[in-house]
Amino acid sequence: MNFADAINSTKQGIKELQPSVRKYDKFYATEVTIGTPSYNVLLLVDTGSDETWVQGDGCRECFDLIYENFKYKNSRTYSMVSCDHLLCNPRICIDNVCLYSNTYEDGDYSEGYLSFETFKFPMRENGDVTFENVIFGVGMENSEMPFMSDNNVIGGIFGLGSGPRSILRQLEEHTHLRFSYCLFDFTSGPETYTYLHFGDDAEIIGNDQAMVETTSLLPLEGGYYLEVLGITMNGDLLPINPRELQLREDSSGGFIIDSGTLVTYLVLNVYSIVRNEVFRYLEEAYDWNPMVNSGLPFDLCYNVQPTENQKFPSLGINFVGAHLELGSHRVFKSIIDNIYCMLIRPTSSEEGVNILGAVQQQDYRFLFDVGVGSMQFVPEKCQFN
Repeated sequence: MNFADAINSTKQGIKELQPSVRKYDKFYATEVTIGTPSYNVLLLVDTGSDETWVQGDGCRECFDLIYENFKYKNSRTYSMVSCDHLLCNPRICIDNVCLYSNTYEDGDYSEGYLSFETFKFPMRENGDVTFENVIFGVGMENSEMPFMSDNNVIGGIFGLGSGPRSILRQLEEHTHLRFSYCLFDFTSGPETYTYLHFGDDAEIIGNDQAMVETTSLLPLEGGYYLEVLGITMNGDLLPINPRELQLREDSSGGFIIDSGTLVTYLVLNVYSIVRNEVFRYLEEAYDWNPMVNSGLPFDLCYNVQPTENQKFPSLGINFVGAHLELGSHRVFKSIIDNIYCMLIRPTSSEEGVNILGAVQQQDYRFLFDVGVGSMQFVPEKCQFN
């Protein structure tokens, strides 16, 4: 079976491939139906990785899920990818069956069988759209994932990276290597939703008050790497060495945008500068002192009741040709009562990757055009769009 056969879709007109996106706990997921008989599963929307996978029935290492795992052995449309397939790369095999192995930035991992299956996506109005022989993973060894909660409903990952096994590439006939999304704020109600837009349907529109910004994607497969020149606070450039934000010659480091990572991560040197500048600003402006041992997963938290004239500082990111203003409301949020924390964390390694997380992307529309090699963004109220 060649690659074209592997992504053969049903011959029906596809006007709008618009999977809905909803918030579950603090993560964004989309609903997909796979297999025959049908198995409905919620998958984390992840621009930071290529692989789409679901947790498989009989998994040897599993995370908790409130509904059953995918019973792949019972599906009439399921088959495994052979070791000689074009997309069995890297070639990790057992008994001529291709395996996949994904390790994420935080050390979490998923391993299992690379497989073919029928995927169905709900349409925006009624019905669904079907694609046959989509390549995905059936996870048999899965660590506990960041989206875990007491009543976890997310059963895997929907990989929207740019690599050859991503949904974007596999369904290229319909996606045209182009998609957009807009993540709504966590304060939105439980019924709030938005959509993924693909191909010609993926548009971005600005106006006099909100101009569309455009920057280039670096030509690397996998995550969406961006060239970052610096970070600002209240419009002033912080004293950060730009090399700490940029990709190294050995392809380490750099700066990616990732819808599947909750908050922004900065390498330790960069994080320390940002933290110290924010700390100094709040101390000098309002005589605020951070909490000691707050017990929260963020190390810059304040127990305060800001007045109308007291505002947390705004941070911004200077890309080549574009500027993303995060605003104070995407940097500090109330975690518990009057406890406000800076929702940025340091990476575990000085050599790590800087990541623009989902919280700092909220209420912006992002459009990725892999064919052109660009990312565009503009402020937008994201509910129901």
